[in-house]
Amino acid sequence: MREIKAEKFIDLVEETGKIEAEALSAMANKYKDNHSALLLEIVDKGYLRSDVAGELWARAIGSTFVDPMSINIACEGERTLPLDMAKRVKAIALYEFNGYITLAMEDPMNRQVVESLERYLQYRVSPVFALPDDIEQAIGLHYNTDLSFDSALEELENLSKGGDLAEMDGEQLVKMVESSELVEITNRMFITAFKQDASDIHLESHKGSGLLRFRVNGHLRDIVHLPEKVTNAMIVRIKFLAEMDIANSLTPQDGRFTMELAAFEQNFRISTCPGLHGEKVVIRLLGQAGQKGVPGFDQLFLAKSNLKRFRNAVSKPNGIYIVTGPTGSGKTTTLYSALDYLNDRDRNIMTIEDPVEYQLPGINHFEVNHQAGLDFKAILRSALRQDPDIILVGEIRDVETAKIATEAALTGHLVLSTLHTNNAVQAILRLTEIGVDPFMVAPSINGVMSQRLVGRICESCKEAYIPNEEVLNKYFLPGTYREATFFRGRGCSSCRMTGYSGRVAIHEVVEISEEMRSMISNCEPLHKLQQAANEIGCMSLRQDALKKALLGLTTIEEVERATVPEYNI
Repeated sequence: MREIKAEKFIDLVEETGKIEAEALSAMANKYKDNHSALLLEIVDKGYLRSDVAGELWARAIGSTFVDPMSINIACEGERTLPLDMAKRVKAIALYEFNGYITLAMEDPMNRQVVESLERYLQYRVSPVFALPDDIEQAIGLHYNTDLSFDSALEELENLSKGGDLAEMDGEQLVKMVESSELVEITNRMFITAFKQDASDIHLESHKGSGLLRFRVNGHLRDIVHLPEKVTNAMIVRIKFLAEMDIANSLTPQDGRFTMELAAFEQNFRISTCPGLHGEKVVIRLLGQAGQKGVPGFDQLFLAKSNLKRFRNAVSKPNGIYIVTGPTGSGKTTTLYSALDYLNDRDRNIMTIEDPVEYQLPGINHFEVNHQAGLDFKAILRSALRQDPDIILVGEIRDVETAKIATEAALTGHLVLSTLHTNNAVQAILRLTEIGVDPFMVAPSINGVMSQRLVGRICESCKEAYIPNEEVLNKYFLPGTYREATFFRGRGCSSCRMTGYSGRVAIHEVVEISEEMRSMISNCEPLHKLQQAANEIGCMSLRQDALKKALLGLTTIEEVERATVPEYNI
């Protein structure tokens, strides 16, 4: 039976066309006695994304695939497995639904193990398949205690009573930052931030106290109030990790560091700024999405018309495609989805980033290093001498980078990049505003996309409702709607009573028409370009957000928060 399932998996992989038949046959023969090793080999060598390979394996064995690292694990107490048992059987309890506990397992078809776990848990078990590395990482995170600072805080407060940090010399500060209590409480902060899928950590100094906050699903949440001396000690510890000047609290500093969380490495970018009552530190968790893999086009939640425009634009052999939006709006993730779609052995693909957020097999990644004199324009000049087909430039920040990227797009290269503008059409004019000649922008630009991230309604507590007429009149012309059904989250343990779990992107995608190229060359104003985009079917950010609210992906409140009124639909 297992042999038949392995053959089915091989057939499914072959259907993807991602692996040459000869290479697949060689791997199948190599692992004919260890079929799960074949799966891991395909993932490790980058032939298939881990989620794609996992889905195919689950189909072959008659199970369902999950990524436990992308799920808010809700099982606690008697409904979960002891740590040693979870490691031994390579399984982790995810959530309980209708009297069943869903368990992510390396071998969900092993009935003997499943029945043994049912007897232990005293619950019926619904086994699903997960990759062993994902299970190991999820165990490493979930079995770390949550942000319960009590014992570590007490010890740390005692340690900090010895004197004011501002009066300590370098040797005393180093001794402080390496204390076990400070290391423990700081590590707990990082682990909990990752478990809650936070994008940023804010550690703030206020009068006589401190405050720890996480940005989750785009919203800042208060986590815990801290004593003043503990806050100062944690800030010094963070600066020490980022190799900043720990004795300097009077000037802003930037840094970054990497630390191991569970079974993987997490990158952090640090910014400090002196305030009225002490320093404030903001820590960006880099590559959070990178831990979950690059999403496919079908996972970007692009409307069908937008997806068609996006795919057509990035499939052209040359030109420049720009994604715009604020920091943390998922621009790089969207562009990496395009790179994953375009990635094959026939193309030389290069990325220039600050920092590198994803790593795709077969793609050459380059990271900006200002201390070594390697900024975007310097690496881009060098990259163009490396016979590239496709280049991702993390961000266009100056006129020289913009000109080099535009020239590359005009000389047979496909260039993908990002800009910071409020909407898609503004990105076109931004290139001319920073110094690129309109006659170069017009023929080189394939398309532009603007995007934002909005909170996604928690599926566990989602409910439908009909807003009142006053609310509906803000989004629809009077008389053009009947009772419109929207959705919201009531709040539950799965979403920590917020009503949201994760985020979803909203988009404005503009395909450049010949009329628009002529308008760009003639330096027509923004409102005329926007009108031309509307005439060919461009959907605004608010329109796209509203459609996703009607589909039950997000709420009216998120539509209002993330978009501005542009025109009625």
